[in-house]
Amino acid sequence: MKWRRLWRPLEWMTENYRQQEDLMDFPDTSAKTNTTTLKLSDLPPELIILIASMLSARSAACFSLCSRAMCQILGPNIWHYLNLQNPEIRASFLSDLSKDLPQYFVCYHCVRLHARSAVQWPRITPKILTRCLRKEPAFEHCSQSGLLLRFPHIQLAMNRHYLGPSYGFPLEAFESTEVIESELYRNMVLLSVDTQIVSNELLMRSQQWVLLPHNRRNELVTERLFHHLCYHIWALGSAGDNLPTLIKSRLDLLDERGQCRTSTAQCMKCPMDFVMDTIDLGERGIAGCLTRWINLGAGLHPADPKWQSHLGKSPPQGVPYQPHPLSSIRASFENQTTISFEDLSARNVYNLLSRRERKLITGRADGLIWKWVCSSPNRWCLERAVTTS
Repeated sequence: MKWRRLWRPLEWMTENYRQQEDLMDFPDTSAKTNTTTLKLSDLPPELIILIASMLSARSAACFSLCSRAMCQILGPNIWHYLNLQNPEIRASFLSDLSKDLPQYFVCYHCVRLHARSAVQWPRITPKILTRCLRKEPAFEHCSQSGLLLRFPHIQLAMNRHYLGPSYGFPLEAFESTEVIESELYRNMVLLSVDTQIVSNELLMRSQQWVLLPHNRRNELVTERLFHHLCYHIWALGSAGDNLPTLIKSRLDLLDERGQCRTSTAQCMKCPMDFVMDTIDLGERGIAGCLTRWINLGAGLHPADPKWQSHLGKSPPQGVPYQPHPLSSIRASFENQTTISFEDLSARNVYNLLSRRERKLITGRADGLIWKWVCSSPNRWCLERAVTTS
C-alpha cells in the first residue's frame, strides 16, 4: 500500500498528538476503559493510524472527517495523498461527501462540489449557465426547442430520486410545452416534454407537432421541418431510415386509410423508441407528429453509455452497443405515467390550436397562461397562472 510510505510522518504526528491530548480534551488512552462500551475515539492513535493505512485514499479521507479528533490524529497527509489520485477517485470521494450536503452536487468537469442553485431548471428561459455548465455537451431533443439537457440536469433529478426530496430538483423541472410561429417557414410548431423515473433511470417523452395548410403538405417531406429525430437516424441513417422517407410513408398511409396510426420504431444505436404520425385537422390544416421515448440513463456518471449515445458518442472500442427490445422504453414510460399517449396527443392538439396573442400574458379558461418569451420567431411557453392571496 502506498499509504505505508506515510507511516513515519504519521508516527511523528502521533507524538505531537499526545502532547496536545489534554489541551484538545481527547480521551486518555493510558486510562482503563470499559471494553464493553469501547468507542472508536478510545483507540490509541497508533491503532487509528494503522486502520487508516489499510483504507483506500477515498475511504481514508472520509475516515478523517469522522471527527475533529480523527482529523487531528491523521493530519494533512491524507489530503495530500488524495490530491495525487486520478480525478475519478477524487470525484468518488466528493460523491460520498455530497450525500450529507443536500445543497451541493459533484461537478465531474472540474471535480469540485457546486451549489445546486448554480444549475437552473432545464425548462427555464432565458438560461444563465455557469462556466462548467457551458462546457458540458448538451442533448438537443429538438433544434427549435429552448430546452437543452446537460448531464448535471440528469444528475440532479436522479439525486432527488436516490437520496430524498431535499436533494436535486423535481421532475417538474423538465416539463414544458412551447409553441413557435415561424415567419421563415410560415408554420406553427408545438413541442412538449415530460419525464418519469423507471427502474432507476430517467425516461423522457417528447412530442413535436408541425402544422401546415393542406396545399403545403409536401413541405413536411421536402423542407426538413422535423429537424431532429436522433443523432443516428438523421445523420447516419440509410435512405430507408431517414426522416423524409418516414414522413412520406405516413402521408401515404393517411391518404389510403384516412388516418395514420403507425407502430413503434426504434433507433438501433441509442435507447429511443419513436412513432411518426400525420393527422388531418380539417380546415386548420395537416399536422405531422413525432413522439419519442428516450432513456437518458441513471445519472450516476457522465460516461454512462446511454447518456453518451444521445450525444453521438460511440461505445468504447471493443464494446458493441446492445439495442434495447423494441418498444420497451415506450412501454416502461406509458405503464407509469398518469397521462397516456392518446391523452397527451389530444391535449397537444388543443394547445396547438388555442388562442395566443403577441403580448406578455395570454390567459386561458383552464387556469393556464401562454407566456410570450420571444418575438423572432414568436415563441410562447405554457405555464400555470401565479395566484396571489
